[in-house]
Amino acid sequence: MGPIRAVDSVFSKFFTLRGRASRSEYWWFQLMSVLILCAAVAGDLWLFDPAAPLTLNPFAYFTSTWVIVIFIPQFTVTVRRLHDSGKSGLWYLTFLLPFVGWLFHLVTMLLPSDHGDNFYGPPPFGGGGSRYMASDPGDPTLTPRRPRDHNPYAGYALLDQANRPVTAEMQAARKAQMQDYYRTRVLGQAPAEDGAAA
Repeated sequence: MGPIRAVDSVFSKFFTLRGRASRSEYWWFQLMSVLILCAAVAGDLWLFDPAAPLTLNPFAYFTSTWVIVIFIPQFTVTVRRLHDSGKSGLWYLTFLLPFVGWLFHLVTMLLPSDHGDNFYGPPPFGGGGSRYMASDPGDPTLTPRRPRDHNPYAGYALLDQANRPVTAEMQAARKAQMQDYYRTRVLGQAPAEDGAAA
């Protein structure tokens, strides 16, 4: 999800606490918020007149106006981001912990998304978001979900057998297997019956 689409998604779900928000949506919105906040502070400093009387109206300054505008969407996108990593929105309160709260909050915002549905709904990858690991039989533009039946530790089992001595029966079985493979894949013949001579 790009920055424009992330900002559009956050503001279109202004009051929405349900559902999930991907890391890209959350962090693009954070970047945009910080850039606009820096521009607002610069604008306030540039327009500051020490001779003018100070006002308590928060909308008289760019900085306070921007903070008020993003307060609710900032809260809701954070709750949806917590949902995306499988956590309750109540984890938002960890931000209030003294000293380590901000660090713990940062770590929870960096957690990867849950693949597939979780308690808070389907992943936010479809539609305008990232298409990684998305699967929808009705949408041919989505990349199909990669199969999960591969065991990544299977190679280590072969390493364990590497130093095992090769017996005559093992050599005969390998030779028969290779001949059968050659016969079926290269020559296009039917596979040999069990016990048939090679």
